[in-house]
Amino acid sequence: MMNHAPEYIRTMRSLESLLRGSKQFLFWEFDAICDWLSFFWNRGTISFVIDDEGRAHGVCTIKLFRNLGQFLEPFVHDPCGRFVMIEVLIADSPEVMAELCDELTDRWGKQAIVMWDRGERTESGAPRMFRWHQFQRLARRMTTGFAMMNEAKFCKEPLPPERIDLLRAG
Repeated sequence: MMNHAPEYIRTMRSLESLLRGSKQFLFWEFDAICDWLSFFWNRGTISFVIDDEGRAHGVCTIKLFRNLGQFLEPFVHDPCGRFVMIEVLIADSPEVMAELCDELTDRWGKQAIVMWDRGERTESGAPRMFRWHQFQRLARRMTTGFAMMNEAKFCKEPLPPERIDLLRAG
């Protein structure tokens, strides 16, 4: 485990139950989640919404890269305006999803191609790719409630620790 700042650990503790609602993080140790997300934290490629009471409502991480093949690299950071991969997007409402995406767009600008793995892969196994305007249309549709709620991995409530333990137990 890496040594992390207290502020970072507090933020990750707030995000933990929301992250555990995703299959991707269900079985990860908390230290592993912290270490993996620190890459995004240190590069400004993470956005999150935590209310005044410390309850997490959404988190989004992205990878920025120049060449298409780089999407396979776990820790690539080459912000040139060509490609962005949405690694994690978990939100409890369409409004939070919009806020997360807007914050990262304001920070990094528009990218030519957006890759987003929502469980729907191409025939060759690659994540779906969208031109910027196509992604904007999709995001608008999802944030105005026209798409199915599970399409963006919306979760009604973060999983409580006892539920996480039950799922881990099998």
